Amino acid sequence: MNSLQKPHILIFEPRIKGHHLKWLRYITEDFIAAGFKLTLAVDWRPESRKLIDNELSNLTEKIKILSIYNEAGKWRKGSKLKALADCFSESSAQEVFVNNLDDIVSYCLRRASVGIFPPKILQGRVSGVYFRPRFLLNPVWPPGNVIKSIGFTRLLKKGWFKNIYLMDEYLFSRFQDRLIDQSFHFLPDPWSGDFSQPMEQAREILKIPLDKFVFLNYGIGDKRKGLHLVIHAMLEASHESRLFLLCAGQISKNNTICNGLDKLETLGHAKVLNRYVSDGEEALCFCAADAVLLPYVNHFGSSGVLSLAAGAGKMVIASDDGLVGRRVLEHKLGLLFSSGNTKSLRKSMSQAMSLSRSDRDQFHNSALEYALSCNREAFRHALLPPFNRLGSID
Repeated sequence: MNSLQKPHILIFEPRIKGHHLKWLRYITEDFIAAGFKLTLAVDWRPESRKLIDNELSNLTEKIKILSIYNEAGKWRKGSKLKALADCFSESSAQEVFVNNLDDIVSYCLRRASVGIFPPKILQGRVSGVYFRPRFLLNPVWPPGNVIKSIGFTRLLKKGWFKNIYLMDEYLFSRFQDRLIDQSFHFLPDPWSGDFSQPMEQAREILKIPLDKFVFLNYGIGDKRKGLHLVIHAMLEASHESRLFLLCAGQISKNNTICNGLDKLETLGHAKVLNRYVSDGEEALCFCAADAVLLPYVNHFGSSGVLSLAAGAGKMVIASDDGLVGRRVLEHKLGLLFSSGNTKSLRKSMSQAMSLSRSDRDQFHNSALEYALSCNREAFRHALLPPFNRLGSID
């Protein structure tokens, strides 16, 4: 390949839930706009294909798509990692970009710790986003992190990775100093959307009362994301007539969560959109909200919902641990509560409702300022430079 020619990249994305489809669109858009040839290795089974086609509707003619599953609906060659290698071989690409390295890296690290390495065809060609590198934060605890640390060191020394993007700016800063010869990069958690719809209009469309203080819980509704804490806090404060929950996104099948949401709706204190939410509906939800809830439990890493809230200029109420809590505190994006503590969450929700106009304006302005650091332009400017300066691969 000519040294000035941009490489052909295989993008590997086996999942469609949560943030995965939107990230697939972002990354595909940015690489295509920068002049790269792309092949996508994705879940191309009928139901998933409909969602991918919808997300990439204006891009499919510019890319080649391979299925990571065989005709029997099983992984190509029998496993996720082998499917990646097989798609890479078929695509004739020069580089691999794994949208979520977490999908394959834990398996690779454990095996590398005992000297078993990934398929040779991938060596030196793999880049991707590492969302939750827990062992980097604490390489000795729990004990399994020791094994992963050993495997990671071996893979780095043998040059298996090309570019690793970290989404924790504080963790990245630490590794930038310690591993200056390795290709580590910080990648902001991006947002996009038009949040200019007036609150009153958004609420009328969603059929939400205009006189309520609306808390938005957005995304996958399960216990890990703390939705059960929100439900408990809402039920305990059901006497507060202004308090209202807008819950949007696919809810887990946990009976306690589902029953709690049903009760809140019956009381007139909630509206639940228990399904896949389109981009247009997503924007309406954020426009309709007074505050966004981030009640995560033992959450590690970044939050796309925090970025969306910032883009919409909305204050957040977040648990006080981890990266999300630190960002909210340092960038003055909202209120914190003691992680896992329903009473503390309820107190912060009440505090949000009683904030003065000047305090709410301050959170609004801080949110918009933070949003500039993680908008689509910031994401693109972080993603592309490492690839634009790559040399050729023969």
